[in-house]
Amino acid sequence: MLFARSILFLLFSVSIAVAQLQPNQDYLRGRNAEKSGDIATATASYQAVVSSNSLLKEYALWRLARIARSTGDLVLERERLQRLIGSAPNSLLFETAALRLSESFFESSDFEAAANSAKLLASAKNVSIAREAAALMGSAFVRAGKPAEAREVFTKLVMQMPDASRPDDFALSAVRGLDALDKSATLSEQDHRLRASVYQFNRDFAGARAHYQALVESYPQSGTLANAIFQLGRGYYLEYKYDDAIKAFQKVIDTYPQAQVTREAVGYLGSSYLRMKRTDDAVAAYKLLIDKYADTPNPERAYLNIIDALHEAGRHPEALNWVQQTRARFKNEIGGTLALFAQLRIHLAQASWAAVASDADELLKFSDLGGTRVAGGTSSAEVSFLRGFALEQAGRFEEAIAGYLAIPDGRNEYYGARATQRLLALASGDKSRALVQMRLNALLNEAKVNSAAGQWEQARVAAQFALRLTTDPAIRIELLKHLRDAYDALSTYRLPKFTKIPVSKPSTEPSSLADALLSLELYDEAVPELLAAYKTPSGPDEDYTIAALSLKAGLPNRAVRFAEQVWKIIPADYVIEIAPRELIEQLYPVAFQSSLLKHAAPRNVDPRFLLAIARQESRFRTDAKSVAAARGMMQFIPSTANDVAAELKLTRFEQDDLYNADTAILFGAQYLSNLFKQFPDQPQAVAGSYNGGADNLARWIARSRSNEADRYVPEIGFSQTKDYVYKVLTNFWNYQRLYDAQLQPISSTPR
Repeated sequence: MLFARSILFLLFSVSIAVAQLQPNQDYLRGRNAEKSGDIATATASYQAVVSSNSLLKEYALWRLARIARSTGDLVLERERLQRLIGSAPNSLLFETAALRLSESFFESSDFEAAANSAKLLASAKNVSIAREAAALMGSAFVRAGKPAEAREVFTKLVMQMPDASRPDDFALSAVRGLDALDKSATLSEQDHRLRASVYQFNRDFAGARAHYQALVESYPQSGTLANAIFQLGRGYYLEYKYDDAIKAFQKVIDTYPQAQVTREAVGYLGSSYLRMKRTDDAVAAYKLLIDKYADTPNPERAYLNIIDALHEAGRHPEALNWVQQTRARFKNEIGGTLALFAQLRIHLAQASWAAVASDADELLKFSDLGGTRVAGGTSSAEVSFLRGFALEQAGRFEEAIAGYLAIPDGRNEYYGARATQRLLALASGDKSRALVQMRLNALLNEAKVNSAAGQWEQARVAAQFALRLTTDPAIRIELLKHLRDAYDALSTYRLPKFTKIPVSKPSTEPSSLADALLSLELYDEAVPELLAAYKTPSGPDEDYTIAALSLKAGLPNRAVRFAEQVWKIIPADYVIEIAPRELIEQLYPVAFQSSLLKHAAPRNVDPRFLLAIARQESRFRTDAKSVAAARGMMQFIPSTANDVAAELKLTRFEQDDLYNADTAILFGAQYLSNLFKQFPDQPQAVAGSYNGGADNLARWIARSRSNEADRYVPEIGFSQTKDYVYKVLTNFWNYQRLYDAQLQPISSTPR
């Protein structure tokens, strides 16, 4: 009898477990059906979850609401959203669902209901959602014929920006709403200035121009008039309307010679003339800076701009004369050093190899080369590379090999990687092959001897040098073995080890929703629930585990941030081929693979290059917005996005669409395809154009008199763009080491 009771109890327990598991399986079936396009099965499965009142009911309702929206049934969408909001007020989906409910009412022209629904989010914890709801509420009040209420909402959005120096999308929406309400009103000077600044930051130059022009016309005695005219010129300049920009800058210079912005206006004037190829006018503007503003910060900049203007025009003797003047004026200062680097670049454009090597030798004696902190700066790695490049071109191969090897290579070392690529080219050259082979043999022997003797640092150095000289698989396998042994023995090269912890039952604040979603391997929904349950991970193993799950969830930003902290303490020259695969894939993840293959390959863009750009632009954050008002993972500014949308014939495109990953990748692929057509087989030029503009890259390439990256990259005049090229190209090369063109992992060399 006791045995029979035990069996009955066991069967009862199993039946309860099965009953609990069934809704979960229904939900998984719904997700799979929805993914495959089987909407009928997906709907039935989600409805079964809702009927069972399971833990996953809120997610099933959310999915059902999305399906209703996709079919155009907004009434049914709202019914399902309201059920979700009413039944799960503490859900992670609550705020998103409430916002979508308000949008649904708005789209159905029920503006009163849209405004009332948006009010629910006035105190949302997520500030971005609260502000988005407020912007929607203001628009709903306008459409409902309640201008006073709309004005109050819009004014609050503008006056309570999270960061007044970086007006967000919702401040932009608010000033547009206020302008629509104030079409015939007379605005105060302060209102014009504030609204203009919001437009200007968000690169709506036409909107900004209307307010700056109104300031000029309506408040001629204002103390801010010089800045208003300057900003008009700056807007024209950023739109490449240089004729209009010149008129505005010249007006500032002529009318307000003592104004704070006048010096900047003179600099922009010179830059505008330079872009119009009016070299003498540009030089005259820069001379004005020298004559009238010699006591201002960075006085060397005007001298260097004159050198570059003359160099760009091919007037090399005049440019070199200004080099000497600048070096004399700024002797033992950064200005003199940068003038010498400008001289090296002129000699590089002239293919004067001996002069380039001589300039490089002199530059390497200086401790401060400017780096990327100043425009026109350089680094010891760049100068050393250019020295090696000049020696190679001059046929001095042995010196070139030694020079290239002296430049450290590593995962973030642009010139180290370029040096390695030049070494491998020398290894196949008729005149240099024997010299490279001789050096390789010596280093290979050195690695063997030192490994056998336990001299691990010497073995590491020899093996890493030797790897840079050969592509032979057998030799590389042997060298990588020596390198692994050395890394294992050297604490500074030893990567930390992590253990994946079981996350289905967190030790604090366990989340049954997270457990259920994790058990179904629905990581995209499980990870946010898991993070909410953990609040703050309590150790490196938890961080590692969540980073690994984030990759599976399609949330690569968190994985990259974790991996960058891990790799931050590891020497830059660590050879990533022998790192644990999971750790390196967290550092260089393949995010949004299906979108990449769908959009990049048909446009003849290597998806790995697109990944390299996205990694640098946003670390794969789909909601990113920059100080230049660039939106989304690929960071498009409005004017460029509008041009791409027109090419793609997207008639209903809105800037916020760029926050969708698939849209961002589509736009990125299209834009990169255009750039590669302009700069065929020149990834450095394409990367530089993406950041600094194609017109500027074309100027710098023309200045270098060469399509070789090693000759035009040093000419890049924007320090941010130069650094961007370094980072994107090292990302790209690392992605090429790790993944094939179909984004499949490339096997590491076996142990």
